[in-house]
Amino acid sequence: MSTSKPNPSSLSPNEIRQRLRSSHLGVDEAIDRLLDAVRPWQLFGHDQARPRVVGLWGMTGTGKSSLVRALVENLGLAGHTFWLDAGECRRYNWLNDTLDQIRMHHDGDPFILVIDEFQHARTLKDGVEMEEPAELRRLWELIDVGRVMLEPGHQFGLRILLDLEHKQRTLLMQGVVIAHGRVVQGWDIYERVMGTHGHGEPWAIPRALWEEVRDMMPRPISMCAFQELLESCDNEGVLELLRDLLALHTAPIPVDASKALVLVMGNLDELYTGGRDLLPELDPEVLLDRSRDIGRTGIHEALSALFRIEQVARLGIDHIVFPPLGSDTVKALVKAEAEGILARLTISLGFPLTVSQALLDMIRQGSSIPVLGARPVVATVHRVLPSLAAQIQDRLGLNKADSCTIDIVEGRAIAHMEIAGRTVVAPLKWPIERPPLPDPEALRRYATHEAGHLLCGVRLAGLKPLQVCARTSSARLGGFVIWKNKPGKPFTRSQVVPRLAGILGGWVAERIVYGEQGVSTGSDDDLRKATAMALDLVKEHGFGQDRFFHAEHATASSVGFRTMLGATEEQARQCLQEAEELALRTIVAERELLERIIEALVGNGSIGPKAIDLILAGESEPIKRIGASRSEGDAVPLRRTMPWEA
Repeated sequence: MSTSKPNPSSLSPNEIRQRLRSSHLGVDEAIDRLLDAVRPWQLFGHDQARPRVVGLWGMTGTGKSSLVRALVENLGLAGHTFWLDAGECRRYNWLNDTLDQIRMHHDGDPFILVIDEFQHARTLKDGVEMEEPAELRRLWELIDVGRVMLEPGHQFGLRILLDLEHKQRTLLMQGVVIAHGRVVQGWDIYERVMGTHGHGEPWAIPRALWEEVRDMMPRPISMCAFQELLESCDNEGVLELLRDLLALHTAPIPVDASKALVLVMGNLDELYTGGRDLLPELDPEVLLDRSRDIGRTGIHEALSALFRIEQVARLGIDHIVFPPLGSDTVKALVKAEAEGILARLTISLGFPLTVSQALLDMIRQGSSIPVLGARPVVATVHRVLPSLAAQIQDRLGLNKADSCTIDIVEGRAIAHMEIAGRTVVAPLKWPIERPPLPDPEALRRYATHEAGHLLCGVRLAGLKPLQVCARTSSARLGGFVIWKNKPGKPFTRSQVVPRLAGILGGWVAERIVYGEQGVSTGSDDDLRKATAMALDLVKEHGFGQDRFFHAEHATASSVGFRTMLGATEEQARQCLQEAEELALRTIVAERELLERIIEALVGNGSIGPKAIDLILAGESEPIKRIGASRSEGDAVPLRRTMPWEA
């Protein structure tokens, strides 16, 4: 049984909810769902027959671990919570140490087990089963039924117990008498068998070994309690004590974790389209939009790529998806972190230090990489503000300012210091690297290419754009268009040519603007994808002139007709030719609109759905110099997402 009882918080559920919401931004729904899942365990954990399992999944840096730590603290259960890092699941004794603590303090009683980085405990890779450590198999048993066997440990202590038990049997056979834990007859025999040679005390178990024997006890006890236990033993009692300890450490010990709350956390980047693209230009709203409909089915599909089906089943159905950080959340995060740092810097400097919104916007734009979550944003705030404050202190020297405000003027940091009734303006060096200005010629070409994709995708394929970008910091990617997901919507034969036209739209736009000889090598990826899509649809999906499945080549081992490959490839070629002509007619007919999109991209670098809607509606879109703060509705990039991927 448990040796200590939880000391639950006196806070009400609503008070805990408000505390968590105030400290963890942008995840209100996840907080509500987590509290709703935990509440039954709080009230009826003693009555449950198997562990309650709750999964928390999301991208890195979305606050899963931080939220759970805050929850545990607010519940007053930090001392009854155990943390496991699944990234170490292949380390020796990874689980045993925790199970030992659970057995000693919470065996059969409620406790919380948090398993972080659970994606590293994967048992499948590319559909093939991986070698599974024994520790991990035991963890699955704990999650499933709440009962697991604790493997014997303490090999050094076990050897000491074996020696002591053997010596005690020898002493008993040779007539040594023990009373109240001490030798009362046969001291000379005792010294010879134990090897104390006049240096020992008359204890049946030499005092020098008490610490090791005490460590082998089923539960921690004080040295005084161990002495009292020993004093209650005679010859048989000492022998029985040693034999009980040997039995305890030579056979697996059952641990009852049926009353546990198990919180499983992991990063499932596969849930989010483009979740591995490290582009600062990606608009946070894009990932947020494309993650709205993930749901339980999406989680199970992502988990089934990492774990065997029966393991996915063991994780149950109580899953919570943490959304990516949206634009508003990133802004609020920068503001909250900046306020805390400025308060501390004000105390250190001895005068009020404030910053403008423009400066906070520059920090946000220079640090927000949506797929990396909050960490780069927080790190940048902590890097920039103290560095700027240090420059201000160095400029002041022995002088004292009354106050100081840091602003951004024409892209540069400027300190406005009030000193003895006058304002002193001083330029400051921006402490982190800033991206180079774009090459005007390359920027216009990227803008032309992406404008062609946007125009054809919207006009011909009926797709909804979330973002179009013509400038990225990637060495391999100049620009992209991201379309809104259409989950569950089938692809039909009538959509083939319009979709192919959308893929070829960038290449066609370059031909129209720069001429036949001015098309760049940047279209090779589009041509490859369009060709692959056309061949796939004709050969494998029955979108050609017959309904057969055609193998790739004459010696292919897969099922399917191997004849008439030339005919099917000719049909695919015709689809591509029709798509090219359709894209050409569309862009020529809407050349004026194409130019408006190009100018907007050249001026802004990236535009979002609101700006795109204005342009397509024929309304003017304000052009901003690249590097200025983005307004709401503007956007930024990821890998190029082609129309058929939407």
